[in-house]
Amino acid sequence: MTLRKMPLIDAASLQLEGKNMPMHVAALLTFSYPPSLDDSGRKTFVNDIVQRWRAETRIVYPWNQLLTRPTRRQLRPETREIYDVDLEYHLRQWSLPLPGDEKQLGQVIAWIHEHAMDLDKPLWECHFIEGLANGRFALYVKIHHALVDGISGTRLVIGSLPTELETLSTPLWACSPESTGSATPVDQAPSDNALPSFQDLKAAFKASFKLRRKDDDLVTFRSTPDTVLNGPIGPHRRVATQHVELERLKRIARASEATINDVVMTMVGGALRDYLVEANALPEESLTAAVPVSTRKPGDTTIGNQVSLIFGSLGTNIADPALRLEYVKRSTRAAKAQLQGLPPGALTPYSLFSTGPFLSSLILGGSGSGKQLFNTTVSNVPGQRESRYLDGAKLQHVYPVSLIMPGIPLNFTCTSQGDFLNFGLVACRDRVPHVQKLAVGLKGALEELEGYIE
Repeated sequence: MTLRKMPLIDAASLQLEGKNMPMHVAALLTFSYPPSLDDSGRKTFVNDIVQRWRAETRIVYPWNQLLTRPTRRQLRPETREIYDVDLEYHLRQWSLPLPGDEKQLGQVIAWIHEHAMDLDKPLWECHFIEGLANGRFALYVKIHHALVDGISGTRLVIGSLPTELETLSTPLWACSPESTGSATPVDQAPSDNALPSFQDLKAAFKASFKLRRKDDDLVTFRSTPDTVLNGPIGPHRRVATQHVELERLKRIARASEATINDVVMTMVGGALRDYLVEANALPEESLTAAVPVSTRKPGDTTIGNQVSLIFGSLGTNIADPALRLEYVKRSTRAAKAQLQGLPPGALTPYSLFSTGPFLSSLILGGSGSGKQLFNTTVSNVPGQRESRYLDGAKLQHVYPVSLIMPGIPLNFTCTSQGDFLNFGLVACRDRVPHVQKLAVGLKGALEELEGYIE
């Protein structure tokens, strides 16, 4: 029996699991039925895939990993390989009443997403959803954050789909990591479990301490205003989706010498500004966001968590979208400069030192009712341009569905697929009403930004 100890950063995702804070991440994939199918063919198409997938007996890493102890209260959790999985549990099938719209799909996904994973079973689930309008169906896949980060999880799921229209699909759990463009943990650098040097720790502590003071250039935890959105969270979720043409963002980025991430943060800032103005609850200071950044080296395709954080301003205090973009650019450049100034061995300690008190309070059962380090999370997960298919059904959009934490009840995550950038919004149902308004607001903020830039 092969045992694998989780790296510390993976283990942290398991330790953070709580009653109101399941620590899984997910992807919502929408497909268009093959054009050759008639109405009767569409009625059986998804069911045929489910039955064929359930007959698959192969299972590979990380889908075959089972905790040796099904509890979050362990410093270095271990997993073992299993090769007999209850696929009736892990692969499920749902249907909306035709014609299901985006709001109904979001409601179903929110209900599935708010349920924590059973730690007695392998930490993943797949859900097919039929009945979508305009000849579509969906596949929702969730995996525990202790096994993957956004990059490796997206690569595993999307990489399992064929690029050829006629190729029959292989179930996600039966695709070898190599076939999806991933590498298993045996290929990870031996430094994965190495302790950082004293100099690394010193550099990490110095940089993280800077985040606790006011700074004219750098967005710090002292920059974060109190808002009606921030506070304790409940167990229930809201999920909304949005997609925009990627080329529109690229044009703005080129014209303003910004990055795509800068444009995304400006869109989020615009949507939040309009949302809070309507609620008569816009703070004078700009809202801030935690922005996950990959610490992977070029060519690193390993499965697991390799991520750090920077903190940036969303410019919600600025009405002019072009000036808001400039404000966002300055804040993210200062944050990136601080992170890039750290030695490689200091990146993980820096993330732990900077958010350590916040994460420790969550592990100990903190409610998130105190002063927050940041207001929301904005993450951009790299995607791909290739067309992908599922038994001839074309993949249309990939929407990330991430997680929220006590005190931080709203998450914006996006990824690209083909010609589109796709947003998944996840929120606490009790703290963030009408999350669909924020999804619509993203597109409105983009249109407003285009009007000022062009």
